[in-house]
Amino acid sequence: MSDLVWSIKNGDLEANINVNDVIDGRTPLHYASDYGQLDVLEYLITKGADVNALDKHGISCILAAIWEGHTNCVKLLLDSGAKKNGQTPDGTSYLDATDKQEIKTLLA
Repeated sequence: MSDLVWSIKNGDLEANINVNDVIDGRTPLHYASDYGQLDVLEYLITKGADVNALDKHGISCILAAIWEGHTNCVKLLLDSGAKKNGQTPDGTSYLDATDKQEIKTLLA
């Protein structure tokens, strides 16, 4: 695991990073979304991270947060311009990709 990925997963905001770099097919915002690192998400977004970037599998940052049940991250991404009407790589709507009512409400 690269130092950058470790820093993002663990909430280390000291790292000097290019917020749209691709590491192993994913952007820093994908990793922060996946691990529920809200502070890191906020930081990356203020530095110009692309909230609608897709990873090597066609997964958006918001979908990573949806799948992991990170409601606060989903809300921040939506408030920052992430598209809420997307689909998973297999064609399932974001709304149908979660069982969490709080996330369904945000996506409705």
